[in-house]
Amino acid sequence: MKTSLLLSVALFIGFSVYSQNAVKVTQVMQKTKVTIKTVVPETEYTSNSALLPAYVPRTTKGSNAAVQKIYMGTSRNAFSMLYQEQCCMYYNKDLNAVMGTFRGNDKAVAGLPGSGILGTGNDIVTCWSTDNGTTQTEKLSLVGGTNLLRYPCGAIYNPEGNTDVNLGYSLVAGPVTSTSWLENYSSSVQYNGDNLDTDYIPNSSYAELIYEGLNVSSDGNAYLCTTKSANDGTNYTELFPHIKKGVFNNNTLGFDWTEQDLPSPFFMNNGSPEGNSYANMAWSSDGSVGYMMNIGVDSRAGDIKGYYPILHKSVDYGATWELMDYFDFSIFPDVFDHIGSTEANPDVAVPWFWEADLVVDGTNNVHIMALCKGHISQDPDSLNWYNKNEMGALFEFSNENGEWFCHFIDYTMLSREVATADSPYIYATGNLAWDMRLQASATTDGSKVFAVWTDTNPDEWNLTVPLNLYPDLLAWGRDVNTNTNTVAKNITHYEEGYGQCHYMFVSPTTIDESGVYDIPVRISDLETSNYVALEPVAHYYLQGTTFFESDFVTSGGQEAPLAGNMAVTNFPNPFSGKTNIDVKLEKSVPVSIVVNSLAGQQVSKVNYGTMGAGSHTLTLDASNLTSGVYFYTVTIGDQKATNKLVIK
Repeated sequence: MKTSLLLSVALFIGFSVYSQNAVKVTQVMQKTKVTIKTVVPETEYTSNSALLPAYVPRTTKGSNAAVQKIYMGTSRNAFSMLYQEQCCMYYNKDLNAVMGTFRGNDKAVAGLPGSGILGTGNDIVTCWSTDNGTTQTEKLSLVGGTNLLRYPCGAIYNPEGNTDVNLGYSLVAGPVTSTSWLENYSSSVQYNGDNLDTDYIPNSSYAELIYEGLNVSSDGNAYLCTTKSANDGTNYTELFPHIKKGVFNNNTLGFDWTEQDLPSPFFMNNGSPEGNSYANMAWSSDGSVGYMMNIGVDSRAGDIKGYYPILHKSVDYGATWELMDYFDFSIFPDVFDHIGSTEANPDVAVPWFWEADLVVDGTNNVHIMALCKGHISQDPDSLNWYNKNEMGALFEFSNENGEWFCHFIDYTMLSREVATADSPYIYATGNLAWDMRLQASATTDGSKVFAVWTDTNPDEWNLTVPLNLYPDLLAWGRDVNTNTNTVAKNITHYEEGYGQCHYMFVSPTTIDESGVYDIPVRISDLETSNYVALEPVAHYYLQGTTFFESDFVTSGGQEAPLAGNMAVTNFPNPFSGKTNIDVKLEKSVPVSIVVNSLAGQQVSKVNYGTMGAGSHTLTLDASNLTSGVYFYTVTIGDQKATNKLVIK
């Protein structure tokens, strides 16, 4: 893996959706070498600028104005918002407070409150709201001075039992640069301006930039993470997970930081680790259980090798970490149905976790929202090759009580990430790129989990090349207790923010009040800078990314629904002999059930024929199967849903 690719300015993570039939891709479009996960591939296709229309975002919005853009503040340039792993939106339920984090700005911009000026580009600003985003209050949280502060992340630390926002703390962190990356900053201060504490943490010999996975819980434990990398000037020679833990000191009223390296789980391929620099974390609401996720080929993988999540788990407030068991995500039928196959074997589809984020539910289980594309090869020399024209599909993967499950979220993407060659966002050494920006959120009690991403409909914007130039915001949710999900909503379609949801950030915690679920989202307005990356850029709270309890239904209502838009449950489970599955049909359709082993082998198939509209109970006889865990897929017309069954 070439180190020069890692140092590219352009990177990111996101997603996309629309009603479009997903088909199994078995033909190879073109083999294209790609870089690591955190850098958008710049050679996916040959750019033809003549195919791209002039970039003129629309401002049309719906008459009901259900979505509102609320000004938060302005950063001196784009180097405040580039990485999806930055935590730049954060909600705390006890304070009913949402906080956004970004660099300051000292250059006036016409038409913005206060001309957009607060601090300088070397200062860190937090913007607070205690009324679900309606009112925003800017705070200068860290003055950088001669220290060049970049890529800030921020979280709210609220001491246990406190309900006074004035006594809550902002915690901000990120890397410091001059002629090179020198150190990392960490600073905490109360909302009322008291008890400012700032630390500058020297880098190790690996010169790591740390801007990923910031989290802090009410017990005073805070975390940052990264993937440390070493190179020989041409190729990476080491990759391993790295964690920084901060503990709030009640005497100094600041955080004391320690660090820990975890053993490298990456597969070594001809002397280089087969992985990327992506790192992120998620924690239970009480801070007792946490997960760290890296992306790469696991050294424990067998014949199937993919860029998969590699997870470490802590169950003791981050004191110790254990590498979770390896799992092959290619075994799920829904994965096979919605991503491209390998070139050598059309019966094998190996998911590349192209973009991913994670949250923890109320029973301390991890949920990974992922945009997956198909690996094109299993050859050791080309494990990081993929189908050129594949835009990928969205999944939720959850590890529930030690078992992995897959929920297909939505159809094949309508667009793909914007590479530097096609970006209108001007920068001297290569225009800045962006991707689909997939992020995850969960309610405080962990009963609901959400995926949020962006996508562009090429037809609406007259795009011959399907690029995410005009991103809308989309979202999907699942109730983990009832196993019901929402449809994927396009939040900004003909609303405020239509085609303008660039570089968005999502709070890992959702606002939940009496069956109404508001996901705090921030977007950045590239028009502020006239699409010049070194000019100021304004940030907006996107109010209206909202779901209701009634949105969580067993069967989605999207046009031409495919796998994952309904949910099924068998009872009893576990069982021996026979089990029952309830289904509700809107019209007369064929119904069938296929049972697969954990290895993906089909062990049973039952055709129930065409069944009429109404409620039915399907009986599945598994008396000929040995005890163990299986996956069954119910097909109802053109709908599918997969769940597990356990035979005693």
